[in-house]
Amino acid sequence: MTDVGCVRVENEDAVGFWPHDDGLLFAVADGLGGEAAGEVASGLALEVLGREMERAPGTWPLTKRLRRAVQQANLEIHTKAITVPDLRRMGTTLTATAVVGGSLVAAHVGDCRLLRLRDGKLIQLTKDHSLVGEQMQYGLLSAEEARTHPRRHILNRCLGRELIVGIDVLSTDVRPGDVLAQMSDGVHAFLPEAEILEILRAHPPEDACQTLVRRGRETGGEDNLSVQVVAILDCPPPSPRRWWRLGR
Repeated sequence: MTDVGCVRVENEDAVGFWPHDDGLLFAVADGLGGEAAGEVASGLALEVLGREMERAPGTWPLTKRLRRAVQQANLEIHTKAITVPDLRRMGTTLTATAVVGGSLVAAHVGDCRLLRLRDGKLIQLTKDHSLVGEQMQYGLLSAEEARTHPRRHILNRCLGRELIVGIDVLSTDVRPGDVLAQMSDGVHAFLPEAEILEILRAHPPEDACQTLVRRGRETGGEDNLSVQVVAILDCPPPSPRRWWRLGR
């Protein structure tokens, strides 16, 4: 689910969801660059992600597929930014998560977040590639201070600004009963973690998305808001054939 918010005219966020019998891929991108540039960057990131995951050799491990797909997205966004004058400052964050059987692999650049609710506890699986995120990691800022910091929108990493970008790739397990939530900073920057936890515990995925966006608009609404919620009901083993055929 994505929403333009209460202030912005354009929605520079983009969300993607590609299901398959053996698993799924879902992604959130938060574009930047002003005017239409951010929208172009986030949309291109998801387009390249889906295309490259489809093209990747079936023998490649999922970590390699995701990393290569995000690398290619960065290259194509950067190339377009330096060749089209109106798009020269465009970039985007990207957090893409694949779940297959009992395994989760995520590739992450920027300050969108991937959260996991398990046994009543909510943890952030990704690290924010932002100025305030770095200060929080070193204990220099609290979460509450970060939400109101005047430089909270400054990113340390994003796709498109440089030819090469550092990509965090993480692997962990998923279990029946887990709930995964992926969101842009238009949501998590304005809602305390305790409220996000309660919303995820109290609502099924679609209702949780709607509630998180509504509360994000009520408490801030300055930015675009995007959120995806996935409930893990079962973890069947992947089939021996190549499973990655997006949307088929």
